[in-house]
Amino acid sequence: MFAKLFEQELALELELEADQGIDWSDARCRDGAATMVGLFFSEQIDDIARAKAICGLCPLAEPCFQGALERREPWGVWGGHLFANGKVLAQKRKRGRPPKNPQVQEPLTA
Repeated sequence: MFAKLFEQELALELELEADQGIDWSDARCRDGAATMVGLFFSEQIDDIARAKAICGLCPLAEPCFQGALERREPWGVWGGHLFANGKVLAQKRKRGRPPKNPQVQEPLTA
């Protein structure tokens, strides 16, 4: 399901950006088989970090991010940024409540 939606989004982006001279086939997330869609729309913190790392090496990260902002993407990693409920988040927190009494780490002595 996500693969189909991702490919449709990318196809629309290709059409819209063709006038601006952007070649989306150079995007690092585009492998032709949509095998990385799960990473870019995952709820898992490690998958999100991996998707951001892929975007970090992509030459099209900035136009991807700007396009996501213009389209008001509801969620996913776009251009190295995490979107949730249509807003850009700095990071995703773990599920559940934070501990009431966080553990204090004592300094290590040699």
